[in-house]
Amino acid sequence: MKKNIFYIAIAMLLVACSEDTTLDMAGMFSPNGETVNTRFEQSMAYNAGVGEMHLDMGADEYVIYACSDSHITRTTHKNLDYFVNQYNAESAPKMAIHLGDVIDAQNNFACADSVLGLANGPLFVTLGNHDIYFKQWPVFRSYFHTSAYWFDTNNGSKKLDLFICLDSAEGTLGTDQTQWLKDLLAAKSKEGYRRIIVYTHTHFWKLDYSQETTSNFSMEETYELASLFAQYGVEYVWSGHQHARQSVLFKGVQYIVLDATKDKERGQSYMTALMGDDVTYHYHAY
Repeated sequence: MKKNIFYIAIAMLLVACSEDTTLDMAGMFSPNGETVNTRFEQSMAYNAGVGEMHLDMGADEYVIYACSDSHITRTTHKNLDYFVNQYNAESAPKMAIHLGDVIDAQNNFACADSVLGLANGPLFVTLGNHDIYFKQWPVFRSYFHTSAYWFDTNNGSKKLDLFICLDSAEGTLGTDQTQWLKDLLAAKSKEGYRRIIVYTHTHFWKLDYSQETTSNFSMEETYELASLFAQYGVEYVWSGHQHARQSVLFKGVQYIVLDATKDKERGQSYMTALMGDDVTYHYHAY
C-alpha cells in the first residue's frame, strides 16, 4: 500500500511539473469522461441507425491488414502512412482494422482521420485508452461513430466470418456490453460462420509490465471472458495495447497481440492475415 501511495505521489508531481500534453494522469486512475456503459449505449444507438454490416468479399479468401497503437501526432505519422499505402496497394479482396490508441495527445483526431480516410477499402477503428484521455470520447465519436459493434463477411452466396469489436478502453467491458456480448455470441454461434474473431484494444494475458497498471482487465473479468469465448467457439482474439507481439493459446482460443505502429517505437510491425479455410499470419516491419 505504501508503495502504491508513493507511485501516485510521484505521478502527481510529474504532472505538475510537465508540459507534455500526452500525460493525462487523472485519466489513468479514474473514469475519463463518459464511462464504458455510456459509450456502449451511444454506440448501440448509432449502430441501430446505420443497420447491420455485411461485407461481400467476392471470394472465399481475403486479406486483413491489422495495426495497433499508432499514437500519431499532428506532425509525425510515417508508419501509419506506410500501413495505409500498403493496404491501398493490395489487389486481393481486403479489409483493415486499427486496434486502438490511434492518437498520442489531444487534438490529433483530425490528423488521424485525414490519414485513415485515404484507405481505399473498408477500415474499422477500435477505441483505445489514449483515445479517451482528456475526455476525448465525443471527438472520437464524431469521427468514428461507435466503439462496440459486429459485422460479418460473405462471398456473395454464403457466410464466411463473424467479427466482434469490443470497447475495452477502460480495461473493462462494463455490465451492459458484457451482457450484449453474451447474447450476441449465443445467437451468432448457431449461424454457421466459418470462424468468429473478437478484436479489442486491451490485451488479456499480461506477460510483461510494459503498460504498468493502465487499462488492464481484472483477473475475474479475464476469466469470465475467456470462458465465454471458449464456450461459443471464438477462434481468435486480436488486441494491441502492450506494444509487443504475443500469442497465447488458452481453452482453444488463440490470443494475438500486435506490435505498435508508433513512429520510433522499437520492434514496430503490422499484421496481415489471409482468411481462408485456415488463417495464415504474416508480420511486416515498418
